[in-house]
Amino acid sequence: MMKKETKMTAPKTILIGDRVRYESAAGTIRGEVVKIMKAMNANYDLIDWIYIEYYNEKSPSKHSIVRLADTALEMMKFKVTFRDCINYDALAERAAYDRMVEM
Repeated sequence: MMKKETKMTAPKTILIGDRVRYESAAGTIRGEVVKIMKAMNANYDLIDWIYIEYYNEKSPSKHSIVRLADTALEMMKFKVTFRDCINYDALAERAAYDRMVEM
């Protein structure tokens, strides 16, 4: 089966600790990426799920976590608004690991 390529306007790399902004039915939400996991979707495809913590005044703890599929980021106008320089080190380590695995 051939993999279908799609044009993504969402960022190609999302790291834990990135501050992000996206639009949903609840409006524009700003938060921080706290976890990224691989899991199955409803179609039994293995995809990345991005967990974002954001401020929610209606919640007793004042914070909520939303789980987004990486395939839906383009539709939500997902954008990384701030990335700490420490995350760039993690990105470089990840790229080196991916190259090592490919060999």
